[in-house]
Amino acid sequence: MNNQVFLALPSKGRLFQSSLELLVSSGLVSYFSNDRSYQASSRLKELTIVFNRAADIPNMVENGVVDLGITGRDLVKESDVDVEEILPLNYGYAKLVLAAPSSRFNNLKDLLEIGSFKVATEFPNITGRFLKSLNADAEIISVEGTSETMPNLGLSDCVVSIMSTGTTLLVHGLKVLSVIMDSQAVLIGNKNSLRNPEKQPVIGSIVSIIQATQLAQGKKLLMMNVPDKFLKDVINCLPSMSGPTISKVESEEPMWEVITVVDADKVFEVVYNVKNKGAKDILVLNIDKVII
Repeated sequence: MNNQVFLALPSKGRLFQSSLELLVSSGLVSYFSNDRSYQASSRLKELTIVFNRAADIPNMVENGVVDLGITGRDLVKESDVDVEEILPLNYGYAKLVLAAPSSRFNNLKDLLEIGSFKVATEFPNITGRFLKSLNADAEIISVEGTSETMPNLGLSDCVVSIMSTGTTLLVHGLKVLSVIMDSQAVLIGNKNSLRNPEKQPVIGSIVSIIQATQLAQGKKLLMMNVPDKFLKDVINCLPSMSGPTISKVESEEPMWEVITVVDADKVFEVVYNVKNKGAKDILVLNIDKVII
């Protein structure tokens, strides 16, 4: 039975640490020696986790070298591969932007008006499609590594670059003239693997575990005892995913146990409100996973 599933993670860069942390917190990674290792141990015996360059992962997934991969959406689009995006992962947020020296250009119109110009980028395919949509007369210069130095060296008029905070562009005196696309980390899958009846159950379990871990991030479990006479008031000020769980407490005073899930950044507000409405014995607990 060929149900072994291979999952590729970025080996370095802006997506490495967050991707590893997601799989560790989900329980899928049980051991990772160091960032020079090309493999991690998994608690799921049908799962093999390998590491590779984020830019290479889309092609690895398309060609079936691995069944699943975590990489940036920008890299998937640049690779122009036929893979399925299974999940956005809510980290590694960035924008692919066209930027140029602020001393020369105020906006995209200024750039287009100079006629023919040169663009330095690590994303020649996306850049080519974008410039074609503008009917721009431009020469694309493909570079590996940083492109932000090119305008200052007189080697290009502008760049198309990935921007997380904008600090690098600012340091090099570059101004964003246009946002080409938004990006974040995504889980992608090989289309044949996703249809493979032997691998489907394993892939389904992996996706479910990651989804459950994502849902649990930033949430807390709130438990409290509420006297019967205050129950309605307490429930009315509770946020919840589907409705609070309520069960009778065996006590001399008529009492109910109320359990709900709240966003972590709302915990103080909710606890303050329910306490003022009559709740007591309030517990706030961490959540490992939320499975719907």
